[in-house]
Amino acid sequence: MASDYLLRGVSFSGNDPALSSEVHVQFSGNFFASAGVITSRPQPAADMTPELNATLGFAAPLNEDWIGRVSVAHYEAPWSAYPDFYRYDELTADLTWRDRWHLLVSYSPNTSRYAPGYGPVWHGNALGFETSYQQPLRHGLQAFAGIGYYDLSDLFGDGYWYGSFGVTLSRQQWEFDLSWVMPEATAQRLSYPGTAQQRLLATLTWNF
Repeated sequence: MASDYLLRGVSFSGNDPALSSEVHVQFSGNFFASAGVITSRPQPAADMTPELNATLGFAAPLNEDWIGRVSVAHYEAPWSAYPDFYRYDELTADLTWRDRWHLLVSYSPNTSRYAPGYGPVWHGNALGFETSYQQPLRHGLQAFAGIGYYDLSDLFGDGYWYGSFGVTLSRQQWEFDLSWVMPEATAQRLSYPGTAQQRLLATLTWNF
C-alpha cells in the first residue's frame, strides 16, 4: 500500500493511493523473474485501472562486494482507455555495492508520454540514470537517499532530474518507508498537469 504510485518522481495514480502486489522467482544459474500488478490512473481524469508488469533477468556476483544485474521488463495497462499508449518495454543494467550503493541505467525503445504543449508523443526512446545509497542506523532502521535523471529528449527534446530521501523501518515481514520525493520543475512541463510535484510518500509492504 502506498500513498501514491510514483515513477521517477511523477504520479501515475492521479495523486491518489495505490495498491500493488508482486511475485518473485529465483531460478538456478542466477536467473530471476517477477510479475506484478499495481493500481494506476494513467490520465488524472481517468478511472483507476490495473497496470501489469513482468520481468526476466540475470544476476551474478562480480566479487565479494559487487553484484551486477541485467533485466528486461514489459509494462502495460490493458484496460485503460488507450492501452497501446501505456505499453512499453525497458532494459535495465545495475550494479550494487554491499547492498548499500546502487547504480542503474535503463533504456526503453517504445515509451509514450503526454506533456502540455506537446500533446501525446508515441513510441520514443527514453533513458534513465539513477544512483542511491542506504545506510543502516540501528536494528531494522535505515536511511536512504537517491538522485536520478530521466532523458526524454527523443520525445520532447528535454529531460528532468528527480531525487528523494527518507527512512525505512523493518519488523519481521513488514516494512514501512517514508520519503520526500523531489522532481525538478521541468518534470511538470513534461508530465500531466499536477502530477510532478514535491511530496511525501509513505509505503507499507508485507513480504511473504
